[in-house]
Amino acid sequence: MNIVAFCKNIEQIKLESWTIYPDKQLLTDNDKIERELEPLLFRMLLYFIDNSHRIVTRQELSDEVWQQPYVDDNAINRAISELRKALKSDKQRGQTLKTHYRTGYSFVLDVEIIYKGTQPKSNNVEPEQSAPSVVDKPTYNTQPSSSSRTSSIAKYVWGAVGVIACVAAGVMLKAQLPLATEEPELAAPQSSKYKEYITQLDKEILTWSKGSVAFQDMSSDGAFLAYSFLAEGNRTSALYVKDMKSLQNIKLVEKDGANVMPTGWAADGLNLYYQISRIGENKVCELWSATFTPGSTDANHTKVWDCNAERRMSVTSLENTLLYTKYDYRDRPYISAIFSKDLVSGTEFQVTSPNIRFSGDFYVKLSHSKNEILFLRSIKNGTAIFKANADGSDQELLVRLNYRLRSVEWSSDDSKVMWFDDNENKLMTYELASKIVASMYFPLEKEMHGSMVVSPEQLIFSTKLLDGNIYQIDESTSEPSLTPFSVSDATESLVAPFNHAKGGIYLARGARNQSLWKILDGVRTKLLDLPTTEIVDIVLSQDDSQLLVAYQNQLEIIAMDNLSVVKSIAVSDTIADASWGLNDNLVMTLVKDTSDAWSYSLTEQKFVRLTKKGIHSARMIDETYLYYFDKNYKLFKRELETGNEQVLLDLSDTTHLSWSMTDDFVYFSSGNSVSKMDLASLTVTRLLNVERKTDSFFGIFTGAQNGQVYVYAKRLQNNHLLNVSVAK
Repeated sequence: MNIVAFCKNIEQIKLESWTIYPDKQLLTDNDKIERELEPLLFRMLLYFIDNSHRIVTRQELSDEVWQQPYVDDNAINRAISELRKALKSDKQRGQTLKTHYRTGYSFVLDVEIIYKGTQPKSNNVEPEQSAPSVVDKPTYNTQPSSSSRTSSIAKYVWGAVGVIACVAAGVMLKAQLPLATEEPELAAPQSSKYKEYITQLDKEILTWSKGSVAFQDMSSDGAFLAYSFLAEGNRTSALYVKDMKSLQNIKLVEKDGANVMPTGWAADGLNLYYQISRIGENKVCELWSATFTPGSTDANHTKVWDCNAERRMSVTSLENTLLYTKYDYRDRPYISAIFSKDLVSGTEFQVTSPNIRFSGDFYVKLSHSKNEILFLRSIKNGTAIFKANADGSDQELLVRLNYRLRSVEWSSDDSKVMWFDDNENKLMTYELASKIVASMYFPLEKEMHGSMVVSPEQLIFSTKLLDGNIYQIDESTSEPSLTPFSVSDATESLVAPFNHAKGGIYLARGARNQSLWKILDGVRTKLLDLPTTEIVDIVLSQDDSQLLVAYQNQLEIIAMDNLSVVKSIAVSDTIADASWGLNDNLVMTLVKDTSDAWSYSLTEQKFVRLTKKGIHSARMIDETYLYYFDKNYKLFKRELETGNEQVLLDLSDTTHLSWSMTDDFVYFSSGNSVSKMDLASLTVTRLLNVERKTDSFFGIFTGAQNGQVYVYAKRLQNNHLLNVSVAK
């Protein structure tokens, strides 16, 4: 429905004691108070109404209400205060906007949209939906429970936009503001209803052998479960298939020196596609098909083609047409789109067109009717679920989430879309006809690595696969070694070493939250719980008085004495890494069409671009030079005043890079070792190799003190597949 048509049809929006009309007029139900909101406050109110089932962050208000990359915190505080005052009346004395510390705000009043010629619906009936839904899961209760009333909320973003279009002042305000930079089609409405918690589950272990299992994928008829399995002591994984009737596990494919992973099933459930992959100097990427004989585990194997992907693809097919994830979209590494390939003629065409600022479209699922597809798109701080025809036409946004999602499934009759929220242990269902989102809580004790929805009553999980820990490199002996810094069942992934003390601040990620901890002289203390938004880097200022927390699109500076946020900086581009430069300058790599080094002056509050060629990451240790790795993993030393550059190190034969530096050394890792280079002599020394076949080093962190170097190490651990169903 277009904006003009909606504007003609809408009559009012009802809150608990206020009725809102399209001309910005607010009228209490007892007709004693009438108010007209300013355009900015009216726009903010409509945004809160549209997102009243979840927490709205300050960054969202900056992006969606002000439509500016940065808005001063004081301006947001004033606007929130004015809106609260405007919504006060004799009848409405309670809370309207709830503040969630360090997270945002939530709108706590029930909402109902009324169209011309219709009557308000009774409270126990879901409001009619006019547009697709978008969900963000609430983790709070906005109203007490009552048998006489349900908290049904109608979500209409086109309604909100339509109301604004009807208001001249609102339109004028929008015309004066810059356009949003992130996918405008993602501004979709939202609705949700929530079911009771499940109290009892039946659980069945599907794999028993010692090793690591991942990438489970069920055939459409439920006959076979494919998965990748790395046996204990092996270097590469094999492809297994489980017969769900006999529960027999069959090793289907094993390839020396390469990993074998399932990528998806054909629509008929008889063809399994799998990927043979090896990275490094002898790179291999092959897509194969295993065709099963009906009623048997025997399969014929056919090579489909040589692919070009260092990551696992998503693949499905309909007759002679293959739908798959194509990486290096528009010649940008790790950006992907969904493509279609005719297996007879070999011709291809592009099915989806993602935003290249993020990692693109990465998962595709064919409906049981074989007429439509679902695909997942990476968006700012989350995932969007889209529906389209099998050829990519008539694309429609269904759901926008503020968390990462790996897969999505159709219900057996294609009437619903299902996925599992690992953060909240909730099975989410989106009903296509009513556009209503519902959730069902699963009481799981263990942290899960991956999930697959089989039906609204059955899921298949892989239990926790990776454990991340932080170690310090001890260089005091002839043979450098690792000493534990923070080793626990939680995933410790980032550390900011103290510059003037022994220890540091580190980030611990759990199944449903993440938090900052401090280790000082061996004593561990929890500091803060943080929102589940992806955190890119944490780093301490040179005097250890402030901590920089870099999210993907925001920088926060936290005072260490009282743990308050003293500065919040919105960044319109995606932050790839960040570090504390000299004095009051921050250095970061920002990604838009390309990735380049930027500095931000806290004093002048402005950004300065330092490179214009596309880089991997950058650091500064003095005012004269910038050190950066380009995308080919060559280390450059750039004189900032003249622009002269010198190549210091060439790591172009590696496939992964993490690094940091002190005044004297550059420390770096390719994943299976840690080395350092002397900045004076350019001599490279190997410090450590991985201890086990399943270990890898993925982060290097340094402080100002000599020899204070930390690494983040990932370790694969034994896990298994778990069949979980609602108890009968």
